[in-house]
Amino acid sequence: MPNNQNEYDSSGIFRFLWTHRLLLGLGGLSGALLGVLFSSSWFVTPLYESKVVFYPATVNSISKALLSDNPSDKTDVLEFGAEEQSDQLIQILYSDDIRDSIVRRFDLMNHYEIPANAKFRNTLLQKEYEKLIQFKRTEYMSVEITVRDRDPKIAAEIANTIAALLDQTKNKIQSEQTQKSFKIVENQYLAKKAWIEKLNDSLNFFRSQGIFDYELQADHLTEVQVQSLSTRAEAQGKVETLRKLKVSESDTGIINNLARQQGSEASLKDIGRQLKVLELYGGAYNSVKEQLEKENEELVKVRMRYDRSRVDLEEVLPVKFLVNSARPSEKKAYPVRWLIVVLAGTGSLILAALYATFRRQLQELKD
Repeated sequence: MPNNQNEYDSSGIFRFLWTHRLLLGLGGLSGALLGVLFSSSWFVTPLYESKVVFYPATVNSISKALLSDNPSDKTDVLEFGAEEQSDQLIQILYSDDIRDSIVRRFDLMNHYEIPANAKFRNTLLQKEYEKLIQFKRTEYMSVEITVRDRDPKIAAEIANTIAALLDQTKNKIQSEQTQKSFKIVENQYLAKKAWIEKLNDSLNFFRSQGIFDYELQADHLTEVQVQSLSTRAEAQGKVETLRKLKVSESDTGIINNLARQQGSEASLKDIGRQLKVLELYGGAYNSVKEQLEKENEELVKVRMRYDRSRVDLEEVLPVKFLVNSARPSEKKAYPVRWLIVVLAGTGSLILAALYATFRRQLQELKD
């Protein structure tokens, strides 16, 4: 029974198609012809499509990537970015800076033929821009810039220009922050240098007073003082002994020992003066010297931060790895005429079939 019913249904369908073949054929053909007509350039402006494909870079700070001694700070400048970096770049692509630059450079207000007396010109421009210029992240984590335009050369130029503006815009955003950071570090560096110069001036004053190394000089003067005291005592003793022996004052021994005694006293007097200077300035000298050593160590660290900040300020790296540049397309991307013709013909064919079915059902009801 089911097989007979299927045969009856199949034969009924074929009989229906054969009976209304003229109507169905004319309906499908007329729909296809209308699709050809209305998808032509008379009714639909043909658009050409160009694409730029690139991967985001992972490096934001050149100094961290290349100059840092900390292994955890270092990143591979050749590494492709992942989802987070792609989303960041897409957000920048949608920025007002890039859109306004493209609008000005290509005069899109006139290029898109937006009337000068239109009430909402900027809104119309925004809608046209968003419709014809699109950005998306692909399944491979790359970023794709797609531009459609009636002129294939302009479509390619807009896509490539947006890709170039992406580097400029991101570097500009980072530069504003880097300039502030650099100014802070520069002020610290200059203040540290000025303070060290003051400490050096203080050391130069102590050196002008004869203090070059407090501990070494103190040890040396103490040693020389002991030697001078010993020499003076020895010379005095010999002179006294010779005088007790009633040796003439013109004796060589007395004259030599008196000379040694006077030399020791002069030496002790000079040593005493130097020791007073050490006593007067020694504590301050040691304090300044220790502070200067610490400040020089800090200056090295601040100088490293200063150099890194200057590198970040003056040097830039591309924010993307370009895979494909945009080229003028040779084929129209919109409209897809064969698809429009197929859909129009199929739709007309279905309408013709429905009309034939409705007419037959109506005839049966009348009979």
